[in-house]
Amino acid sequence: MSNTTMISTASIALNFISLIGTILIGLMSAFMLTLLAFALVAVPTNIDTVQGDYNFYIAKETLGCRIKAYMFYSFIAIIFNTFTLQAAFRFVRVVYPSHIWLQYGVTYAVIIPILWIISFLFLLPVHFWHDLQLIPTENICLLTIDGVRGFIWCTLVIYGLPVIMTCIIYIQLLRFIRRSSTPTSIRAKRDVIVVSRIVIIVVILILIDAPSIVLKLILPCTGIGKSLFYRISNTTIVIAMTALSIMLVYVTPQVTEVLVCIGKASKVTGIHTRQQCMLATTKIKH
Repeated sequence: MSNTTMISTASIALNFISLIGTILIGLMSAFMLTLLAFALVAVPTNIDTVQGDYNFYIAKETLGCRIKAYMFYSFIAIIFNTFTLQAAFRFVRVVYPSHIWLQYGVTYAVIIPILWIISFLFLLPVHFWHDLQLIPTENICLLTIDGVRGFIWCTLVIYGLPVIMTCIIYIQLLRFIRRSSTPTSIRAKRDVIVVSRIVIIVVILILIDAPSIVLKLILPCTGIGKSLFYRISNTTIVIAMTALSIMLVYVTPQVTEVLVCIGKASKVTGIHTRQQCMLATTKIKH
């Protein structure tokens, strides 16, 4: 078997893994709007790649193609920023319990759209720099492997800033708990645990996506695996988002409540049970 055939087979296999993963994300992320939005962008993207592999459809570099790639990366940034917002919410609830307005759902109904807008704005430079281009072998627009400036900027915006801010929030929260002279409430202890889980989840997601980052760094020097870079990068991102969909049960107590309610509702149908499930679902849809 020639190297070209092996690479082609590996590319197709990687994309099918990505496609299946994005479909699973869509099915499992009904309780998290940002993941669902990511899936709605990622599924058509992977389908376009499949069509290109079998010559069913040949894409062209258009504004729509570049915008689709821009949205793909923007939603990844929104997902990480959402975790930072969750950590900030827990921090405010523990450190500033008297600031009730910071805990209102209406407040976050305003903050969340602003967070989305900021995430989109922060990634606009990559679009204007024209670092999002049509990759003929992938049949879609992506962040080009030769765009060092765009790669560094995306890495900083998507991973760097949210991780740094989340870790700072967690450290400050621990310092406050240790210095506090008043007994720590059960809710405060639970909030600290949730923030620690958020930090763990974020680190795990970055470690899953690390191979594509490392590959990007060594490719300009060695040229090894350049033809598979985009497939590996896309696959690791999808695997990370799929893992996130599963780990949401671990990091968000409300998700567990919804799943328990669904299990109860399937056995015993009652007005009170349905109301509890609807309330729990409303809390975590953001």
